[in-house]
Amino acid sequence: MLPAMSHLLAGGGGGNKRARDKRRTRDQAMQLHDTGEDVVLAFPTPIFRHTWPDSGGFNARLKEIVLARKAADSSTTRSNVGGWQSSHDLITWPHPEMQQLGQMIHEAFGAVMEKELGHKRFTCRLAVTAWANVNGHGHYNRHHTHANNHWSGVYYVSLGEPDTSISPNGAIEFIDPRSAVGVFELAAGTSVSTWTLQPEAGQMLLFPSWIRHGVLPFYGSGERISIAFNLRAHDFQLT
Repeated sequence: MLPAMSHLLAGGGGGNKRARDKRRTRDQAMQLHDTGEDVVLAFPTPIFRHTWPDSGGFNARLKEIVLARKAADSSTTRSNVGGWQSSHDLITWPHPEMQQLGQMIHEAFGAVMEKELGHKRFTCRLAVTAWANVNGHGHYNRHHTHANNHWSGVYYVSLGEPDTSISPNGAIEFIDPRSAVGVFELAAGTSVSTWTLQPEAGQMLLFPSWIRHGVLPFYGSGERISIAFNLRAHDFQLT
């Protein structure tokens, strides 16, 4: 378990701050994105997406560490069809890169909580579980959720050498959580049932653990390497 963290999040200013803060508190509890305009985005799903700059050397070291562990250990099997998945204690492996990865995960958590809570200060103990995935040609991950967690994410170490004639290829796919969204299509076909993201090396995603997602088959040579993780916030308190 990573140490207790206290995160101060900044909010906007100006205008009738007290009334605006009261409305923001109410709307965020309802998971609404109310900017005061005529159209309100009700029940949005926050997904953090960030590509870490100058991550080539860091990714090369992670790749070496993961492939060495793959050569020594057998695979676990969860949602993966083919490929190799490490034990779920990766964040405790005795390498400085794992400490750096932990700090990156903390930053992602802070960013997504700022979107959720606005200016509020909070404290919590953040429990992190992480594991490596190595997919080769034809390997994929079935659609799934991450039960008993608050947030889940993935960091992309290497994309292998994908076949450029196939798209999407090894992409992550999120399923629209609004089960009734497609009951009646408009003529223009405006509803979307999935969001497919073709990742890049050095990119991190963080999303609610309840959103269903999977990884499409990878076609190509080399190895597609990613590190997935779950977060649980214990003793969460607004201060």
